[in-house]
Amino acid sequence: MHIVDEIISETKPQERTLYSWQFALSLRLMQIMEEQQLTQCEFSSRVGVTEQELDDLIHYRTDPPMSLLARIAAHSNSELLTWVNTDV
Repeated sequence: MHIVDEIISETKPQERTLYSWQFALSLRLMQIMEEQQLTQCEFSSRVGVTEQELDDLIHYRTDPPMSLLARIAAHSNSELLTWVNTDV
């Protein structure tokens, strides 16, 4: 068994869902920055968060409230995540 498979098998299903969601959010934030050709500093300023808050989102160190995600989406004029029935 590979180490990744071992870690996944030891992780509770609800935690795997959280990690998948955090990864999707991180990936989407980086895509938005790339699409808009913004540095992390420029993007954080545009959406009204500190560079540290943005870095925490990108590196899974925080569980953001929906109000923060809505503000980021509005100020970046982007959709962060698309929710589907399988997400819940």
